[in-house]
Amino acid sequence: MRSSKVTRATLPWTAAAPVAALLACGWPLRALASDPQAAASVRLLDHGNVALDPERDAAGIAHAITNGVTLPVGFQPELTSPEDHDLRVEVSDAAVHADEVYVALASFPQGQTQPRSELRLPLRRVGKSPTFRSQFVRLVGDQVDLHAPGAADRTLLVALRDVVRVSYESSSGSVDQSVHVGRPGNEDGPLAARQVRVAVHVLRMQPGGPPVIGSDPQSALQLVRVELRAASEIWLQCSITFGDPAEAFVEVVDPPPATLLAVADDDGLPAAGGGEIRFMVDALDIGPIVTKRGATPFESAQALATALRGNGFSAEVSRNPRTRHGADASADVLVRHRDGTFVRLAPCADAPLSSDRRQRLSIGSVDLLDGLEEFDNGNAQAGTLEERTLVKALADDDPSTVDVFVVNRFTQATRQGEAFIAASMGAINNAVILDRQGLRQMALAWTLAHEIGHVLLDDPLHPDNVGPDRPWLLMDADNSRGTVNGPKRLRDADCARVRAVARRAKAPLLAPYDAAKAR
Repeated sequence: MRSSKVTRATLPWTAAAPVAALLACGWPLRALASDPQAAASVRLLDHGNVALDPERDAAGIAHAITNGVTLPVGFQPELTSPEDHDLRVEVSDAAVHADEVYVALASFPQGQTQPRSELRLPLRRVGKSPTFRSQFVRLVGDQVDLHAPGAADRTLLVALRDVVRVSYESSSGSVDQSVHVGRPGNEDGPLAARQVRVAVHVLRMQPGGPPVIGSDPQSALQLVRVELRAASEIWLQCSITFGDPAEAFVEVVDPPPATLLAVADDDGLPAAGGGEIRFMVDALDIGPIVTKRGATPFESAQALATALRGNGFSAEVSRNPRTRHGADASADVLVRHRDGTFVRLAPCADAPLSSDRRQRLSIGSVDLLDGLEEFDNGNAQAGTLEERTLVKALADDDPSTVDVFVVNRFTQATRQGEAFIAASMGAINNAVILDRQGLRQMALAWTLAHEIGHVLLDDPLHPDNVGPDRPWLLMDADNSRGTVNGPKRLRDADCARVRAVARRAKAPLLAPYDAAKAR
């Protein structure tokens, strides 16, 4: 929706104004006659034919399918559009005798003179008045929509905070009007510009090896930046961007070694008591640590952390969400050297990790040679041990950032991407894992935009899980058509939910974007 409204009472006269209203104002009928000396004007109109005020209003891109039935066809002056963000152009020029005029409609990145996209748009005379109107134009975010069959002559490519400018060459000179795409980030309306900061970690297959995508680290970084740009094109529907891809944090990194201890992974069982825990940290033997009867996994993890800290290591304890069949929540201990570098955990050669009869101890590591073990319906909130090791070891410490991990494949090949959301109340949230197949399908399934959608919406479900199948929606579960009908549309309700989630969060993922600009 537009951020403010302009009432018709504030607008200059158009052919749609009732003659009775003009008489009531004391204007003689002869004032309706064409005046060759009258100055020409050009205006951008919204979907309901109300003129946009560049100081208060903003343009946005359509949520609807670009060349669908919602895009009106025709020049009729009273025609309106059901899509809130469609625009049309109106020109008033009493010096013109022809029934058709043309304007240039173009989008410009801020501060640039080279247009991103442009149209030569025809306008037709409204009755016998000096007013001309165009067909409706739909603003779009990507090349697929820009070239939508049957609508390519009425689509304009834009990005967040672009300037949309219409220019008209009259006999007395050029006139123009401009409006921005989205409102400044220091505002709080539904079109206020927002940015989501991401940190992307592209894994190597094994330490020192090549990255899982691309032929070398440089090409891997370029592939990621292309994907980030595509995600911004989709989320433009909500006035959200992921920023300049060239400025995003992207790294190629080794998979973490065995650096995590998991207590009662998956089953969450309490300790039977009387057992002994022993393990190696690098070359140092830790233990024995005696388990206490009835100790929860978290309590046992705290005991392990105390022993590790006493031996000069850093130990971070985290509680995981309870799995579907777990007795309680499991707990993890991430172990590092005091300087933050990784350690290497291993069992002792002469003893099991734990001799407790009920509460298991596991060492988490990441081995991508067979793929990353993905979660299932039973442990989706907690993630697998391998996933938790990956994310907890490599994610940054900024809760206002979305961490994205790119791996070669998932072990069972049941998916191409996963998301961990705040609603799970676990130690892993605001994180996305993609495999390289998901990246290959960028313009088919928009996997990164989809998975980040789960994080921003704080919702693990898909619309077709709880309602009818609408395969054109970004959050659809199974569509992969690289067309205007593909899974790329967001609804007004989706955009509203994302902003509501951010308002409730202690560390919101949405930050003001382009807040310093005047409008």
